[in-house]
Amino acid sequence: MNIEPTPIDNVESSIPYGYEEIELRGTLATNTGPNGTLAGVSDDAVYIEFNQDFGNVNISIYNSTGGIVYNTVVNSSMQSVVIIPFSTAASGTYTVELNNANGYADGDFEKN
Repeated sequence: MNIEPTPIDNVESSIPYGYEEIELRGTLATNTGPNGTLAGVSDDAVYIEFNQDFGNVNISIYNSTGGIVYNTVVNSSMQSVVIIPFSTAASGTYTVELNNANGYADGDFEKN
C-alpha cells in the first residue's frame, strides 16, 4: 500500500529570517511537492519545517565523523516546526537526516 502524504495547508513557506537554508536531498524533500520539507541553520539552532503530514519522522544530526549529536522522533501531524538548539555544538560540518516509512531527506551544513 502506497500512502501519499497529505498537505497541511497550501501556504508557500520559506526559511525564517536569520536562518541559512540547508539544501535537502531525498524523497521527503523532492517527491512531496514544493517546499514539502524545509531546513535551515543559524548560529544557535537548526530549523526543520514539515509542510505536509509525514506522520512520525526521525530527525538525526551527525558530525563529520558520523557520530550522532542529536536524535529525536516527532509526529509531523502534531508538530510541523522543530527548532533544535545547537549553540553549544563545535564548529564543523554536520548532516541533518530525516526519515520515516515514506522516505528520507538529508542535507549538509556548516556550524561556525
